Amino acid sequence: MPDSDDLLAMIERILSHQHTEADLVLLRQAISASSSQGTLQIGKYNVNIGEGKDVHIGDKVYHGADAEAIREIIKEILPSQKAATAVKYIPYTGVRNFVGRSDELVKIHEKLYQQQNTVAISAVSGMGGIGKTELAVKYAREHENYYPGGICWFSVRDRNLAAEIIQFTQLYLNLEVPQKDARENPLDIHQQVAWCWQNWQPPEGLVLVVLDDVTDLKDIKEFLPKTNNRFRILITTRQRRLDINYAEISLDVLSPEEALSLLKGILGENDRRVDREIEIANSLCKWLGYLPLGLELIGRYLVEDPDLSITEMLQALREERLKNEAISPSFEDLENTEITAKLGVRDAFNLTWEKLDPKTKRVGELLSLFSPDEIAWEYVESVSKSLSWEKKEVNEAKKQLYKRHLIERLESVEANYKIHPLIREFLRDKLGELEEVNEFKQAFTSTFMEIAQTIPQSPTLEFIDSVKTAIPHLTEVAENLLDAVSDENLIWAFTGLAWYYNGQGLYALAAPWYQGCVSAVRLRLGENHPHVAQSLNNLAYLYSSQGRCEAAEPLYIQALELYKQLLGENHPDVATSLNNLAGLYRSQGRYEAAEPLYIQALELRKQLLGENHPDVAQSLNNLALLYNSQGRYEAAEPLYIQALELYKQLLGENHPSYATSLNNLALLYCSQGRYEAAEPLYIQALEIAERVLDVNHPNTLTCRGNLEYLRTQQRESGG
Repeated sequence: MPDSDDLLAMIERILSHQHTEADLVLLRQAISASSSQGTLQIGKYNVNIGEGKDVHIGDKVYHGADAEAIREIIKEILPSQKAATAVKYIPYTGVRNFVGRSDELVKIHEKLYQQQNTVAISAVSGMGGIGKTELAVKYAREHENYYPGGICWFSVRDRNLAAEIIQFTQLYLNLEVPQKDARENPLDIHQQVAWCWQNWQPPEGLVLVVLDDVTDLKDIKEFLPKTNNRFRILITTRQRRLDINYAEISLDVLSPEEALSLLKGILGENDRRVDREIEIANSLCKWLGYLPLGLELIGRYLVEDPDLSITEMLQALREERLKNEAISPSFEDLENTEITAKLGVRDAFNLTWEKLDPKTKRVGELLSLFSPDEIAWEYVESVSKSLSWEKKEVNEAKKQLYKRHLIERLESVEANYKIHPLIREFLRDKLGELEEVNEFKQAFTSTFMEIAQTIPQSPTLEFIDSVKTAIPHLTEVAENLLDAVSDENLIWAFTGLAWYYNGQGLYALAAPWYQGCVSAVRLRLGENHPHVAQSLNNLAYLYSSQGRCEAAEPLYIQALELYKQLLGENHPDVATSLNNLAGLYRSQGRYEAAEPLYIQALELRKQLLGENHPDVAQSLNNLALLYNSQGRYEAAEPLYIQALELYKQLLGENHPSYATSLNNLALLYCSQGRYEAAEPLYIQALEIAERVLDVNHPNTLTCRGNLEYLRTQQRESGG
C-alpha cells in the first residue's frame, strides 16, 4: 500500500505526463473504487472531480482511466491530508490561577463526550464573574485530543452567530460557502449555516463548538447543527434553565477553601498575609461572595500594596459598602448568593477605581463603548487621538488597567484586549456619570466611521484580514450608537459593514445592513436626500448579485430618478446609477435597453471625471461585456483593451478589477476560438485573484472555472 508521499509523487508524475501503466495498476490494487465527487485540496493541488469521468488537478483535466485512478488517489489521501488540517481555535489561554472545578470538568466531559447518536449540547450556567468562560477554556485545552475534528470558539454576546459561523468556515476551514443551490436559487442565511455544518472539515471525528456568553437562546438556536451527531456544543450563559433539552451544569461560587486558594495564588507563594490572618482572609472571601472575579480584583489590589493587611482590606470594603448604602440590599437580598457576590465585585471594583488617576479612569470609561469582544489597542489610540489625548498617557493607563485586572490581554493576539462583561457594565455606569459622555461617543463613532469609509466594494483578502477586528465595533455603532453618528456619516454605519460582507460573496450577511441603511437614512434624513438614493442603489446591487432582478429593478429606477431630481442630470452618481441599471438589463438579456444607458454613463464619466479614471475603465469594460454578449466581438475588443490598460495604469496589476478585466478579455478571445491568446490572460487573472482575494473567493472560482473550460475546449478541438 503506497503512503501519502508515494501517492503525491504519483500525482506529480501524472501532471508531468511521466506516469506509467504500472502506476495506475498499483493504484487500482491499493485503493478501492470510489465515485466521490467534490472539490478537494491534495497537498498543494486543488482537485475538482466533475460530473462523469473528468478529473481536474490544478489547470489540467483528465478523462477515462487516468481520471478513475486519480479519483482513487483522492479517496486514499483525503483522510490523512484532512486530519492534519483540523482547526483547534481557542482564543484564550486561561487564567494562571485556575482553582477547583474538577467535578464540573468531569460532568462536562461526561455529558458531551459520552452522548451518542445525537448532537450533544451542554450549558454551563452561572452569574457574571463566576468563571464560566475560564471553565470552558480549561475544558477545551485539557480535552483537545478527544476532538480530532477540531475546536471552534464563538463569542456570542451582541454578535451575529450566523456571520461568525460562515466566516469561520471560509477563513479557517478554507471552504467557499455557496450563495445558490443546484437550481440557482439564492440560499438564505439558515441554509448557508446548515451547509457549513454539513461540510465541516475534516469530515470525520468529534468537533467541539463553544458558544461563549449566550444571552438569548432564540437568537442562536436556529443556527445550531441539527442532525450531525459529531458535534458537541458547549454553551456558557448567565441564564438558568436555558433549555429543558440541554444538559445544564450549574456553576456555583467557589467553596471557601477554593476561594482562599485562589487568593493565595494571586498574591504569590512568598506572600504570607493570608497565612497570618487566616480567619480575616476567610471573611474577606465571604464578603466577595466567593466569586472569582471579585477575588481577582482584590488580589491585584493587594499585590499593588504589599504593606496593606487583609484586615485593612476588609475594612475598606465595608466602608465602600456604606458609601453606597442608598442602594444597599435588604436582608432578604443578602440571602441571595448572586446579589451578595455581585455587590462584592462592585465594592472591589469601586475600591480599585478610587486608586486610579483621572486619565486612567477616562480611558476605562472610553473602553466601555467598545463591543464586548477583543479590542485592538490601535483603535483605542485612534479614538484617544480624536479626544486630543497624549498617546503616552493612554498607554500608561492601559498598563494600570491591566495590572488592576480591569482589562485582560489576549495572549494569542498581540496588543489585543478584552473586558469582562461585568466590568464593562460597571465602566458603562461610570461613563454615564460623565459630563463628556457625548463627546466620548462622538469621538468613538467618528473614528469607526473613518474605518468604514476605507472598506471598498471588492476588498482584498489582505484588507479583510486587516479590518476584521474592527467589525464588531462597527456593528456596535450601527446597533447601539447611531445617535452619536453625524448625518453625513450615517450611511457609512451600514454601508461599510454591507461591503465587508458583500465583497466576500456573503450576500445573506450583507442584506440586513443594506436594508437597515435604507430605513435609517429615510427615518433621519427624509425621502428626498442623496443618501436615500445611494442606499436604494446599494440594496438593488445586492439583489442583482443574488439574481433577484425583479426586486432590484424598481430600486435602481427609484435611485436614478432621485439622483436626477436632487443632483441634476450631470453628476457622477447619476452616471453610476445609469451604469448599474444597464448592468441589470444586460444580465437579463435586455441588450437594447442596456446599451444606451451604458453609453450615457460612459460619456458622463468622461465628461465629469476625465478620461483617466477607474470609473471610466469600469464603463468601458461593461460596454465591452454587452457587445461580447451580443457577439459583436470587433466592437468589444478595443474597449476591453482600453479598460485593461486604464486599470493597470490607475490601480496596478495587483488589484481585483485588473484581474476581472484580464478574465473578460480572455473570455472574448475564447468566444472567438482564439484559445492561445486567451490562456495566458486566464492564467494571469487566476494568479492575481488567488493572491489578493483568496483561492475560494467567488471571483477566483470564476477565473478557475473559465480556465478549466478553456482547457477542455482546446482538447476537444485538438488544439
